[in-house]
Amino acid sequence: MDIDLEGKIRSRIEAVLINDARNYDEMRTVATEEDPLENDPFAEERNLYQRIISSYRSAVSEVNGLLEENVGFLSGFYRIIETIKDKENFQEICSQIVECVLQDLGAEYCSLVFHPKEGPEGEPHCLEGIREQRKFVCSHSHSTLLNSKEFDEVVARLMNGAADCDNIGDVYREPRFDRIDFPSVIRSLVCLPIRVRQACVGSLILGHSLPHFFTDNHTRVLKILASTIAHLWLLTSQRAVCVPAQPSSHPQPCGEESEETLSIVLLNFESDGPARRLLTDRETIRSIRSPLARTLDGKESILLYDDAELLVLLPGTTAEMLATRTARLREAFEDWKAAQGERAQFIRLNLGFSTCEGGEDLARTLKMASLMMRADPDEYDFNQAEPDLQPH
Repeated sequence: MDIDLEGKIRSRIEAVLINDARNYDEMRTVATEEDPLENDPFAEERNLYQRIISSYRSAVSEVNGLLEENVGFLSGFYRIIETIKDKENFQEICSQIVECVLQDLGAEYCSLVFHPKEGPEGEPHCLEGIREQRKFVCSHSHSTLLNSKEFDEVVARLMNGAADCDNIGDVYREPRFDRIDFPSVIRSLVCLPIRVRQACVGSLILGHSLPHFFTDNHTRVLKILASTIAHLWLLTSQRAVCVPAQPSSHPQPCGEESEETLSIVLLNFESDGPARRLLTDRETIRSIRSPLARTLDGKESILLYDDAELLVLLPGTTAEMLATRTARLREAFEDWKAAQGERAQFIRLNLGFSTCEGGEDLARTLKMASLMMRADPDEYDFNQAEPDLQPH
């Protein structure tokens, strides 16, 4: 913490003493022999000591508040490291980082964007997370953050700049954001480039619904986090999309805490090539569903959702288990894709997940999922009837 506690308290006390002495000299000058100054001889001392004590308490309270804030940030950063230290799959690592940022660092929006090695002009891979009534994290390959090309353009300009951190206190007061229709979770914004050997390989972006939410202490921790992510990117050789997770046994839910927990995973698919026609065929989606279903246990199920998507219901799976489960689903999809040969090589998987606890509104979570995961949000009508959740 960049604070000299002793010096700060001393300067405040000295200011009180100097001001008091100046006031007393002025009062003595005004007073005359015929009109002497009448005061309780101890009143001024009592008042002075009270002001000194009040100033001291104020300084200590301010420093304690900063100390508590920094301890909270360090605890959040420690949890991130503890969560990812045993992970080998970069996709799973990034997913856990986004979840921890939303839970422990106070952000209501977080995204991680990575460009392939050939440079920023290539197709990015994105993870976005949002926390309103609950957390929802999605992984996708379409090129827009927050479903806004204008927002992408602004972020790209920020990332190409020389700054190691852009902390925007209020996006509504920044002319460069005038054309962007932000969701409620974006009022203040922090953008940090993820640089490896001076080259920008991606970006870390955080948002909050309150203006001027992110402090200097926030940004110090986030800079360390961005550097850590850059190191992990280098160690895993940009394996965010292509490296499968290590095989592991199904995690077993335990305790009463998981009994009312329902985790969901929504999967949709896209392609820019000839394979796009395959995605309009229900049989293709059904054929993808089969290998994914083999990763499930017990009461877990995978359903056809909205004709061209798949919805996985995981009762008893807690938020801590969810990243591992999504990695298994992604691995199963990659196995299916490899078995199809060239006809499916351009199909990409977008995957979003969330955990509902204590009877939370599943329909609301699915609406949030569709809003975040679809490249064109206008395709989805939020007033339409509830989706068919029956197996097909």
